[in-house]
Amino acid sequence: MRNTTIASVCVGLSLVAAPAWAQIAVSSNDHKVQQVNGVTSNADNPTPDSITILDLGQSPVKVLGTVNNVPGSVVGPPTSVAITPDESVALVAASTQIDPADKTKTKPDTKVSVVDLKGQKVLDTINTGPGAAGISLTKDGKRAYVANRMAGSVSILALDGNKVSLVKTIDLVPAAALLSHVAVSPDGATGVATRNGDGKVAVVKLGPDSISEKATLDVAPRPYAVSITPDGKYAVVASLGDPKANGMYTVIDISSDQPKIVGTVDIGHESLEGSMMSGDGKWVAGIAHGGSTRPKDAPQFKPNGMLVLYRLDDGKLTKTSEAPIGAWSQGVSFSKDGKTVAAQNMIQKNIQVFKNDDGKLTDTGQKIEVGGGAAAIRSSTDR
Repeated sequence: MRNTTIASVCVGLSLVAAPAWAQIAVSSNDHKVQQVNGVTSNADNPTPDSITILDLGQSPVKVLGTVNNVPGSVVGPPTSVAITPDESVALVAASTQIDPADKTKTKPDTKVSVVDLKGQKVLDTINTGPGAAGISLTKDGKRAYVANRMAGSVSILALDGNKVSLVKTIDLVPAAALLSHVAVSPDGATGVATRNGDGKVAVVKLGPDSISEKATLDVAPRPYAVSITPDGKYAVVASLGDPKANGMYTVIDISSDQPKIVGTVDIGHESLEGSMMSGDGKWVAGIAHGGSTRPKDAPQFKPNGMLVLYRLDDGKLTKTSEAPIGAWSQGVSFSKDGKTVAAQNMIQKNIQVFKNDDGKLTDTGQKIEVGGGAAAIRSSTDR
């Protein structure tokens, strides 16, 4: 009896001491390119691209590991990463690669890497289409939609545990439209695809092996990232804006047969590169270059970009806070509770960690070095 009691107490203590399930985010790091005084070029003798696996559920944020030889790219929206709901697998797209015929140039890539996050290894590589870029998963994690930016097509992937296969690639828009990202509604029936090349978004009907266009709307120039609210009613589209204008958010009501724009917001900073919605749909965070990619003698030059935070309430965006970040900054990710915000910096090759205190951003001072340019990021609960 005594031994049984002791054993029971030990089991109970071990359960209490066991850490909570991690809140995984993955940063895709592009080692191929560099930017000096506003000029982007290929790096000399770069090391292979990598991913950094993070736990956003801990404070400070914990680095769980690094996986090398995972191709990625800063070209395209910083939504070229997706994580399955059970946080076991990551999909990482690579839109460009160094041209082996001329190492000063790049050419389109077609790779989507399948990464085992627990074993921290690459399981497979799927070839989708030229310029593989923004990825989104259905809520059940059984389908993924990959925007092939240089082809105007979408590739549908089937996921079964850690096995991923190509179902079909469907031509959707002209290649010149630069199809960049497809967001998926919670019920998996509707998608919103950004057309970076011609300032439009396509609202589409999604099936397990089909895509058909429902409506096309004009938005601010160079739309990139897009998120859909948990209730499936609204899409929030982030546009870089034209070279003389600030980044813009466009809110679209996608709940009816006739999608319509219900609001626009000027973020007040140049080039809205990355954007993400918290899992509960309450917050939208944006990453703006803010002049940090300009030559230093340009009138628009600023030494840093800007992280902006908006509250989203029934389709209305209200700015609540902003904070300076690094340069040529890219993607942003939320913890599950929306209270931790991770922002990527390409130039500094790091991730800055902020706290969101009911709309107020505070820089925690934590900077996570990732070895290459931090180019895209996603958690399993980011929308």
